[in-house]
Amino acid sequence: MPLPPLNAVKAFEAAGRLENFSQAAVELNVTPSAISRQIKNLEHYLGVDLFARVGNEVRITAAGRLYLGYVQEAFAKLAAGMRALSADHAGQPLHIWGSRFFIRLWLLPRLPDFHLQFPDQEVLITTVRPDSPLPPEIDVAILPGNGRWNSMRADLLLKRVLVPVCSPGHLKSAPPLNEPADLEHHTLLETSSGLDDWDRWSVSTGAGSLALARRITFTSTDLAFSAALDGLGIVLGRHGFIETELRKGNLVKPFESTFDAGDGFYLIYQDRDRLPARVRDFRKWIVGQLAAEREG
Repeated sequence: MPLPPLNAVKAFEAAGRLENFSQAAVELNVTPSAISRQIKNLEHYLGVDLFARVGNEVRITAAGRLYLGYVQEAFAKLAAGMRALSADHAGQPLHIWGSRFFIRLWLLPRLPDFHLQFPDQEVLITTVRPDSPLPPEIDVAILPGNGRWNSMRADLLLKRVLVPVCSPGHLKSAPPLNEPADLEHHTLLETSSGLDDWDRWSVSTGAGSLALARRITFTSTDLAFSAALDGLGIVLGRHGFIETELRKGNLVKPFESTFDAGDGFYLIYQDRDRLPARVRDFRKWIVGQLAAEREG
C-alpha cells in the first residue's frame, strides 16, 4: 500500500497531539479549515474516522489514537535520522588510512591547504602497509593497487609512472650514465613489492638485461626513496612524488624514459549513496588538487 499524503499526516499529527484543530493550524501556520481538509483527505485515504466531530468540537477516536502512535514513532525516527546527519557533518575527525609513502611525500606538504578550506575539520592519519586489511567502517584510505577492493569504491588518483632518479652526488661519483644500459654498473634501489620494476623499465626502453647490476631491496617505497636522496643508488621514482625534489635539486633524472606500471594510488571509501560530509569534502579537495597540478 502506498504511503498516505504526507502533508495530511503532518496535519493529523499536530491536531492529534494538541487535540485541537485551531492550535494545530497556528503551529503549522495554516488555517483551521486547511487542517480540517487535510484530515478529511487522510480519513478518506485510510477508510476510518480519526476524529469524532461533535458540533464545533473534535475528539480523537480510538482508531485515531492508535494511528497517532505509529505516526509519532515514524516522526521520531525521522528526527533521529536528522540528528545523525547533523552529527555526521560536524565534530567527527576525518580518519585517513594510507601508504606512508603517499602521505609523507604527497599529502603532508599539501595538508595545510585542506585546513585552509576546511578549518574546523579535524584529521586523524594512520599509515598502513598496502596489504593491510582495512577496517569495515573506514572514512578514506589511499593505497596502491589496481582499483579493485571488495565492496569499496576506488578513484584513481595517480598512475604509477616510473622514471630513474638519483641524487646529484651519486651521479657525479658513480660510473658515467650515457645510456640506459650503463645502469648495469650502478646500484639499483628497489622494493620487495616491485622486484620486477627495473626489468620491466629496461625492457620498455630497449636497455636489455640489468642482471649484473647490484641491487638493494627495501621493504617500502618510502625507504627506497630516502636511500636515493642519501646517495645510495638509483631508484625508479614515481611521477607526482619526485617533482618537488627535482625542483629543489635534491634529485636528478639521468634519463627521461618512463614506464607506466599499470597500477597506481587510489582513494578508497565506502560504496554507499550518501557519504559523510567530511569524506565528500576530502574527496572533492584531493581530486581538485590533482587536477590543478596536472593542468599546471
